[in-house]
Amino acid sequence: MNMRAGTLVAGLLLALGSGLAAQQDTTRLPTGVRLGLTYQTLQRARVAVRPFGSPAAQAALAADVTGIVRRDLNYSDRFQMADFIPSALAQGGAVDFKAWNGLGVVWLITGDVVPTGSGLALHLVLYDVVYGSVKQALNFPLPSPQSPDFRLAVHQASDMAVQWITGQPGIAATRIAYVVGSPQGGYAVRVVDSDGEGARTVAGAAGHITSPAWSRDGGRLAFARATGSHWDVLERDMATGATRVVLSRDGLVFTPAYSPDGRRLAFSSWNGRGTELQDYDVVQRCCLRRLTQGNAADLSPSYSPDGSRLAFNSDRLGQPAIYVMPAGGGPTDLLSPYTYGEPGYYTSPAWAPAGSQVAFHGRSRGEFQIMLADASRPGAPVQQITADGRNEDPSWAPDARHIVFSGVRAGGSGLYVIDVATGRVRPVLTGGRYRVPDWSPRLRTGAGAGTR
Repeated sequence: MNMRAGTLVAGLLLALGSGLAAQQDTTRLPTGVRLGLTYQTLQRARVAVRPFGSPAAQAALAADVTGIVRRDLNYSDRFQMADFIPSALAQGGAVDFKAWNGLGVVWLITGDVVPTGSGLALHLVLYDVVYGSVKQALNFPLPSPQSPDFRLAVHQASDMAVQWITGQPGIAATRIAYVVGSPQGGYAVRVVDSDGEGARTVAGAAGHITSPAWSRDGGRLAFARATGSHWDVLERDMATGATRVVLSRDGLVFTPAYSPDGRRLAFSSWNGRGTELQDYDVVQRCCLRRLTQGNAADLSPSYSPDGSRLAFNSDRLGQPAIYVMPAGGGPTDLLSPYTYGEPGYYTSPAWAPAGSQVAFHGRSRGEFQIMLADASRPGAPVQQITADGRNEDPSWAPDARHIVFSGVRAGGSGLYVIDVATGRVRPVLTGGRYRVPDWSPRLRTGAGAGTR
C-alpha cells in the first residue's frame, strides 16, 4: 500500500472512531439541524410484575427471572413500571384486582418457574386489572440456567408480554455486537444482551478489527479485519461459531452491510485513488459489483428496509456527508445538511429497519451528536436527538424506535441506548471504549418458543 493509501486508511479509521482530529471545529449548530430536542408526551399504562413463584429449589432462579422480565419491560420504554409493590400483594395466590387497581396498575404480570419432564418452564400470565380478567397465559420452555441461551429464552417471554399489551413484540431478545480493544493489544468483536448482560467475545485479532454487521436473520455476523496492509471481510456463523473469509484484499476493505434478504454484502473498498462501494453475492460467492467510483472516500453503506436503496457516507463535497442512492448504484441525493463554505461533519449512517429514517452522527457545538434525517425528504432539516457528551455510530433496534450508540458522557465512556419516542437514555455498557455497535434482529432459540 502506498503512502497515500496508508494516510487514507488512517483517516478513515479515525472517522469510524472519534473522527475529531482533522476537521475544523464549529461553535454553532450546523445549518439545517433542527434546534432543540422535542419528544412526544406518551400516555403509558402502569405495569406491575409480581415476584414469580417456584418450588423452594428454584427460588433464587425465580427471583433472577423476575428481575430480567421486569427490567425488559422497563427497557421497552412503553410502560410506566410500578416500582413499589406492597408485601401483601407480592405474595402468590389469587389476584386482588381491587388492590392492584387502587395502585393505578393497568396490567399485572405473574409467573411461575416450574420443573417439567424436560427441564424448566416459565408459566407467564397477563392480567387486565381494570376488567379483572386474564388477558393471556403461556408456558415458555427454558434451557438449563447454565446454557448461554437461558437469558435469551427469558427475554423472549418478556417480548411476548410486550406484544400481548401493545400488539408489537419487545426487543429484549436481541444482542448488540461491538468492537473493543484488548489490554494485551489488538481488538475483539464482542456481543452483549440488549440489557447489558452476558458479554462475550466472538472474534479477536492482533491487528485491527472493525465494522461488525448482523444479517437480518441474526444467523451471521460480518466484520472486517486488518493485518498490516492486508484486509479481510469475514463472516461468522453465529450458531456453529465457524468463520469464513468472504473477501480478501491487499488494501482497505471494510464497513460491510447485509442486504435485507441476506444475499448480498455491500462494503467499502480501496480502488487506488479513494474508496468506493461494492457489493458481493455471499450466497453464490460471486458476482462482485461496483456501486460507486471515483477519488472520494465512500464508505458505511446501510440498506433501506426493502433493500432498494443505500445510505452511505462520502467526502465528495470536501467534508463527510450522508447520501442516498439506489442499491445497485446510480444518482445520489444529499441527505445531511450542507452549506457551501461552512464546516460540517456527518458520518456513520444507519437506516431504520422500518420506514425512511436514517440515523447518523454529526458535529454540533463542538461535539458529535446523534441525528435523524428522513430519506424520503432529502434536504429537509434533520433532528438532533442527543445533546450531552459525545455520541457516535448509531445502530437501530428492530423496533425502529431505539438506537444504540457509542458515547462519552458523565456516566462514563461506553454504549448507550436512546428511545427516540421519549428521549430516555440508558447505559448498556460503561467503563470502556466500546466502538461501532450493531444491533441484531430479534433472535430465537429452540427452547424459546411458547406453548399453550
